[in-house]
Amino acid sequence: MSRTGRGRDGAPERSRYTRSVNERARTAGFLVVALAVSVIACNAITSVVVSGASFGGATADAYCDRRYVTLGGQRSAFCQEIVNTLAASQFADDCRTKHDATTGPGLCPRAQIIAGCKLLQVNEDNSVATDWYYDIASFYAEAGLEEPEEGGVETGDDGGPLFAPPVAYDVTDVAALCADPTRYAAGAVLVFP
Repeated sequence: MSRTGRGRDGAPERSRYTRSVNERARTAGFLVVALAVSVIACNAITSVVVSGASFGGATADAYCDRRYVTLGGQRSAFCQEIVNTLAASQFADDCRTKHDATTGPGLCPRAQIIAGCKLLQVNEDNSVATDWYYDIASFYAEAGLEEPEEGGVETGDDGGPLFAPPVAYDVTDVAALCADPTRYAAGAVLVFP
């Protein structure tokens, strides 16, 4: 840059470190176009991902452990798991809202399982549900209660049953539950972890 700030042709001389208004406008225009293209591409990718999930792409496992409930919920001596479902979040929502129970991703805890009933009901997403029945003796010890005799009535803090019926005490009890058409209208088979 000369001392006068003018070039040989008399026009104002620009510093090589500053950009003209036109160059800034071009850069801003380019950034706006790039942003628009990336938004469109992102929407297309999101659409493909959602479509893939809706048509068998994104399956998950979830469980609803009815042994652990929030205040106001009634314990049951089983945990239901659903495997390879497209509706894991809906399953978890139902678990919390309908039963006040504990839910999570994956399978039911395997410790203290007596046996389970694999439901024969055919779900739209081809998922498989299993009700796992537990030995609940440890719950009585934690609550400072004596475990009732088979068929006896146990009581919780509110004077009601600690666990809602049915309570299975052995494999024979679980097998009877699996065969009960009033509990499993579409049928269920006895399974082991």
